[in-house]
Amino acid sequence: MSSATKKPNVLMFIPHDLGDYLHCYGHEDVKSENLDALSQQGVQFTGYFTVAPECCASRSSMYTGQYPYQNGMVGLCFLGWKLNNPKQHLANRMREGGYETHLFGTQHETRGPVEELGYTHHTSGRNVSTVCDDVVEFLGKPRDDDSPWFLNVGFQEVHRPWPQHTTFNPDEIQLPPYLPDTPEVREDYSYFYQNILDMDQAIGKVLNELDRLGLRDDTLVIFTTDHGSPFPRAKATFYDPGIQIPLIMSHPKLERGKPMPALCSVLDFTPTVLDFCGLPTDEDNMEGRSMLPLLMGEADRLHTEIFGAMFYDVSYDPLYYVRTQKFKYIRSYAVDPAEAANAEPITLTSFKAGQWIRFEDYDVMTSPTWKSMDEPCDIPCKEELYDLVNDPYELKNLCSESAFSGELDQMRQRLKTMMRDTGSPLPDSHIQPNEAQISGAAKYKKILGITV
Repeated sequence: MSSATKKPNVLMFIPHDLGDYLHCYGHEDVKSENLDALSQQGVQFTGYFTVAPECCASRSSMYTGQYPYQNGMVGLCFLGWKLNNPKQHLANRMREGGYETHLFGTQHETRGPVEELGYTHHTSGRNVSTVCDDVVEFLGKPRDDDSPWFLNVGFQEVHRPWPQHTTFNPDEIQLPPYLPDTPEVREDYSYFYQNILDMDQAIGKVLNELDRLGLRDDTLVIFTTDHGSPFPRAKATFYDPGIQIPLIMSHPKLERGKPMPALCSVLDFTPTVLDFCGLPTDEDNMEGRSMLPLLMGEADRLHTEIFGAMFYDVSYDPLYYVRTQKFKYIRSYAVDPAEAANAEPITLTSFKAGQWIRFEDYDVMTSPTWKSMDEPCDIPCKEELYDLVNDPYELKNLCSESAFSGELDQMRQRLKTMMRDTGSPLPDSHIQPNEAQISGAAKYKKILGITV
């Protein structure tokens, strides 16, 4: 295959639980010089959101272009949830399109063999340094043919627990205004920032090798993550710190250093990669749309609104959201006892952490930050409406404000239409748990001190 007709290689990095905590995304205390440089070499999406603030549901939606209740991954894969059709995974589509498909490190879309997702090669490992060293070794090896490759590079970082060492001064860290300013929280963030720095340096080794070998011009480089950072009011919530994530895409065909504020969803990820690589996008079987017109400067808007839905983590807390550039609407189907009546009570959430942490997420509820601020919480509201322009931290629920009744009605209707058009089980019926979810909920709720 000539260089003129060869499809681009694809190299993507996906850590855990990062949120948008990179220096180039406005977190001035974070040190991420390699990823900052990557953002200057391509397109940096600043209006990119996940459909679910939990790893398996988010990643499965990213790689299939479908909502969790459509692809089957409504909870954690290690608690019994599976993709309905692994053939729809991006790796399978890339393999069918003539790509060598490699998984380096971890994934969260199956507990079975990764071959069912479409990967023909797999190098195990969890630590970012080890995984990235394996990628560097792969890049430097002679290859038998000229087939393009798709490398999905996943690792444990920056998931808790973090190594308890840091080069960051906790006193100099700017905390988000919704968290208490205490020594415990500051120390927790200092370890988080160190883990990000360690991750960035490991990724930098891969990018440097890509340049040394002269492969950058033939490679679409992608950096993204699954959901928000593992702190209260971020991961496991539908507030922006839980669902807004980075997406950086770099290739010589794309403009350098271009910010992209257009509203986009992880559902758009797979059709975009396929479209860029000249493969069928199959958008009729996806809810997402290709972002290629945005990447090529042919459009400045893709969606007027985006949506999300999540159901299980430790507990069942069925939530949906609608987000426009100006407003966010969040709807719970577990707060109202009448609406939750047909849900399995063993797995139903207790709302122990109120609005701070939904789905009784284990990682956040056992974090030093939450332990330092844990106190009785009110049950969340069934409906939440926020003015994102005037209240970017989503602290004032406007549902009871008569001045916003029109916006509330519009958002309700948008969600109703989306649920109808995408085959949502709610509001008509709840998603019942499998046996692994029931036993897992009992186990983790006991650890968290929640009475089942």
